[in-house]
Amino acid sequence: MSDERLDGWKKQDLAFNYAKDREFGPGLRRTALYTDLGVVEATGGQFHAHVVKVNTDRHTKQGTTGMHRHDYDFQFIYVISGSITLVIEGVDEELTFNAGDTYLLPSKILHNETWVSDDYQGLEIYAPANAGTQQLTAEID
Repeated sequence: MSDERLDGWKKQDLAFNYAKDREFGPGLRRTALYTDLGVVEATGGQFHAHVVKVNTDRHTKQGTTGMHRHDYDFQFIYVISGSITLVIEGVDEELTFNAGDTYLLPSKILHNETWVSDDYQGLEIYAPANAGTQQLTAEID
């Protein structure tokens, strides 16, 4: 097996976790709960991976995030369950993604989650792990 790496990548450690052991807690959005998958530590902060689900105590379905962008170089989402609708900069219509669908948001693209089902869960992978978010319109809570 080759020991070559992509330019600038750090050596990675093994990371794994079991679904039965996951605990969800607060994170970026009040309307969501997150469970970390251990990728930050394993990649030395190069990547982050978590599962996001709806916080049913604070979920309003409409206008969940407000228009915003992330300072990520890479952001990929796999919809595990439920549905999510987004407005994405440069796209003329709202896009709805259902269980099994995926989307990759280009670096720093403006977007807004305008509707999320109560049973939504998504796997989100992004890089770098500690990038910021620029909020342009208010999050509706």
